Amino acid sequence: MRQIESDEARGIVESGAVRPPGELLRAAEALHPGGRGGLSLEYGRHADDTARYLFATTVEDEGETVWSVLLDARTGEVVSDEPIQEDDDEDLHEE
Repeated sequence: MRQIESDEARGIVESGAVRPPGELLRAAEALHPGGRGGLSLEYGRHADDTARYLFATTVEDEGETVWSVLLDARTGEVVSDEPIQEDDDEDLHEE
């Protein structure tokens, strides 16, 4: 996913081209019991289909597993929903 700038994101939300972030966040949280999201939120464009907007966030479930959730920003359809492994986080900080 190619992240888009906040001005562009605000414009596509205001135009109605995508769902508002609060609505998409609630959809992501509903995927996991006790889900609490908002650890990160971003709109982007699909790498292979630049006409398709995506919404990415992370959600922590009641068991404290953190999930990476990617939704189609127009429809709310789940594109991917995967747990983030502890090793993934450690790898980000190692260089």
